[in-house]
Amino acid sequence: MPETPPTATEASSSGSATSGFNRAQAFRSIGLSILINAVFPYIIYRYLEPKFAPGSIAPLLVSTAFPLFGLMLGMARRRTADYIAVISLVEISIGIVVALAASNVRLALIARALQGTLTGLFFLATIPIGHPIFYYFARQFVSSATPQIVGGFEMAHQLDQGHTFRVVTVVWGIATILVSFTNVALATAVTPATYLFAAPVVGIGSNVVLVVWTIRYSSGRFMRFRSSLPP
Repeated sequence: MPETPPTATEASSSGSATSGFNRAQAFRSIGLSILINAVFPYIIYRYLEPKFAPGSIAPLLVSTAFPLFGLMLGMARRRTADYIAVISLVEISIGIVVALAASNVRLALIARALQGTLTGLFFLATIPIGHPIFYYFARQFVSSATPQIVGGFEMAHQLDQGHTFRVVTVVWGIATILVSFTNVALATAVTPATYLFAAPVVGIGSNVVLVVWTIRYSSGRFMRFRSSLPP
């Protein structure tokens, strides 16, 4: 899994629909994500590493293919590609290209970790141009709801003057950059196999914290406008 917040859509959407939260389903989703993005790549890399020359990129490429397959399978199951899935797909593809171009595994992992910095900067860059990206994450989720919910969401967003999603986008942008720096430190300090396990766990853990915060913050903000919304 790329070291970016893969649950960004979930985070923005959950702020609009906390009543539909299913704790068991959330834990299953987190466990499956760790399995696909951390455990399987770690096992695959450990199995293939002795079969290639020291420093070979081949085990890294093969282990990266598993998260890519998981992402593509998820998109096919939903029969749609949301914004964050597209971002993740682009990051994984870039990671494969970087691995092919890198002279050794260590440099490939460092470059891979730095992708999160670029993603965080992209999140932040959407704010001064007046289009904080987490508004679009949330709107995409809400678009599948009833017209009444869609209308209430848009009215609350207007009454809020975009403040909520600017703050959410800033927090996710900065957090993504900090996670990227953490992963760079991991890439320089631990074995490649350990990195393939640890970096996704760090990313998923940070995502969970950010999702919980986003739910509480955005719900609290939008509830202030409840009396102004149509019944």
